[in-house]
Amino acid sequence: MPVQTAPAAASANRWDAQRRRGIAFVAMGTEPFWSLEITGQGQLRFRTAASGDSLLVLLPTPSQAQDAPVLRYRALTEAGELTVTLAQRPCPNNASGEVLPYTVTVSARTAARPAVREFAGCGRYLGDYRLHDLWALESLDGQAVAAARFAQGKPYLELNLTTEQVLGFSGCNSLGGPLTPERDGLRFGTLSGPQLACPALAFEQKLRGALSGRSFTYRFENGRLTLENRINKLIFKRFD
Repeated sequence: MPVQTAPAAASANRWDAQRRRGIAFVAMGTEPFWSLEITGQGQLRFRTAASGDSLLVLLPTPSQAQDAPVLRYRALTEAGELTVTLAQRPCPNNASGEVLPYTVTVSARTAARPAVREFAGCGRYLGDYRLHDLWALESLDGQAVAAARFAQGKPYLELNLTTEQVLGFSGCNSLGGPLTPERDGLRFGTLSGPQLACPALAFEQKLRGALSGRSFTYRFENGRLTLENRINKLIFKRFD
């Protein structure tokens, strides 16, 4: 696992704190300072340092650009109006020095400040903190996974949202790679690891192929995590 520098560790701690509060997406900018949060409870919260500038609205259904990875939220209430655009384009955060995956623009007006103002900054999805755990594989595409098939126990994943890494065991060998929270779930990067052969090698190759470079929606039910896309469905049980 990569060693974090002090600034990176501080940022990771900040993201973790917001993740625990149920924040799904966060954005911020300077000149003037502003922040935006999308909560897991379906709210959109905008703040600036100025008095009377805050807006808290129900999260509207976004519009999706047809030719670019861009989402736009528009909310109009008695308290004001908010238009938020999330463009999946790397954005250097001047305050922290990080490069965040989304460029964010906000157009806002409030009852206290009725003139429309424009804000620009950077943002990222934080992911669901419940994912941050060890998960043993129970089934892959409807086929149960029995521990007896594997000399070293069942395959498992360790999903680490703090470092945005996945580690684990895929049947014969260890695996690891990047993990990125998305609006509707998770995206696994290219997963790699040793290539030592064993009787479960065919299963390992199937599992790695199902995960590597793929995006999944997820759901929790009865202590289990289901990852699913149009091709594969994986069910995991949380380690006791």
